[in-house]
Amino acid sequence: MKQLPDIKFRLISGFSIAGLLFAAVFLLPDAGIPVVLALLGVVLSLEFYKLESAAGIPNFNVLGTLATVALVAVAWWTGVRDPATAGTWDAVVLFLTTIAVLLRQFPQKNNPHPIQTIAGTLLGVLYIGLLWSCLAKLLVFGRPSAAESSIWTVSGLHLPGRWLLLYSLFVAKFTDIGAYLVGCAFGRHKLIPRISPGKSWEGVVGGIAIGTLVGCIVVHFVPAANYAPYGLTVPRAIPLGICLAICTVVGDLTESLFKRASGLKDSASAIPGMGGLLDVVDSILFAAPAFYLYLRLAAALGWAPAA
Repeated sequence: MKQLPDIKFRLISGFSIAGLLFAAVFLLPDAGIPVVLALLGVVLSLEFYKLESAAGIPNFNVLGTLATVALVAVAWWTGVRDPATAGTWDAVVLFLTTIAVLLRQFPQKNNPHPIQTIAGTLLGVLYIGLLWSCLAKLLVFGRPSAAESSIWTVSGLHLPGRWLLLYSLFVAKFTDIGAYLVGCAFGRHKLIPRISPGKSWEGVVGGIAIGTLVGCIVVHFVPAANYAPYGLTVPRAIPLGICLAICTVVGDLTESLFKRASGLKDSASAIPGMGGLLDVVDSILFAAPAFYLYLRLAAALGWAPAA
């Protein structure tokens, strides 16, 4: 059995983050959620653009970060006021961001790499902004429309959306934990050593199994009113959990690829034993959008209400 590196710091940081997560999910009023997501989006964007800069890719990090905040804001706004227009506003933000990046590039006389600068900035908007905004979409999924309300005057707690988010977080993070523990204990066959030397096929299989199992347990024990109306039952949680767990692995490998290209071990050093915020939520960036797509599919098939 391999030694578990930094397990003490990982446990302390992990339990601390879990406590803060549950406090935010169940104590914050609805109007406070987009503020927290936007602030976290700022941190994630800056960490990602730091990786790009370390890899020698120029970027407009401020502009890309503002686009991330805008995507989170419109995801929440449309979910509260008019869910049917959510995709339209995503497209508007991405279009305006593309124009803004091009306009920002035009006056740069001494930048010999305009294509890399534009591409690097827009990659950050897609990788962080578009994917991270899906957490806001999960939180307001199925929420009754409040066309006459302002986003800043919405009060109370929309609990179903919070349970939807927690399901995706549980699957993603327990897939991470399972892959780490099983890989350290039984890992023999490397997954993609060129990208992430520490990951093994045994860890991946174990992580997928544990993440799926935990997802089924959550669906079974959480009151049915929070999941069944959205087409999420224990039998459906099995294939869904496998899909989300696979997305979790892809998300983890994606950030590993970026870190490998930048030459950095972690995206930052703010969280002891874990690195930066991006190192913690890299898997969620893919699991949450995948779950949101499932909910949209379930609504289209009549398993769940439309959002």
